[in-house]
Amino acid sequence: MRKHLPTLMVIILLSLPVSVGARSLVNVSLGFGATYSPQEDQAFDLGLQDPDNWLIGGEISARLAFIQAQAMVLPIECGEASGVLMLGMGSLSIPAIGSLVAVEVGGGVGVTYVPSSSDSSRSYYELANGTQADASQKSFTDAVLASPMYLQVGLGSELGPIGVKIRYLMESQATLGSVMSDNAWWSVFALKKQSLSLALALKMF
Repeated sequence: MRKHLPTLMVIILLSLPVSVGARSLVNVSLGFGATYSPQEDQAFDLGLQDPDNWLIGGEISARLAFIQAQAMVLPIECGEASGVLMLGMGSLSIPAIGSLVAVEVGGGVGVTYVPSSSDSSRSYYELANGTQADASQKSFTDAVLASPMYLQVGLGSELGPIGVKIRYLMESQATLGSVMSDNAWWSVFALKKQSLSLALALKMF
């Protein structure tokens, strides 16, 4: 097997430009979609008919060759308050069938923010351990470090200016801060909750 490894690597490297050439080098798109996010104590396939398990949100994504970055915003309920989940993800977008289908694998951080409202003048971040931190006392950077990390695996398709993406999102028990302080990157694979996202996107350029 080791004898054939260099040859296999050369074949893969030579085939990559062909795959890239089948789709645009740069893609910046805006989109919206639905995310199915059941409760932690609920079987993944048993809450599909519960409207409370569905989130409608928007996203912006940018891709340069294989490297992709995306930001998603999802309105969520935090107890009796309404907030937003802001997901920032980085991923690899690897063509599988020319420009028709690409495999997307990556990860990022999700920050939950609850703004002030008519019922409460307090705005806060809901962190990975479930605690609430006043936005006036905790910076956004500190909130990012204390918020849960996410992993994603998905498929994307570009049909002219229209893109379709389906992703499996996995919330980790680890935070960016804990991974950096403990130098234990494998802790990100201790998963806590799963979601399924389907989005339509319009290519801007």
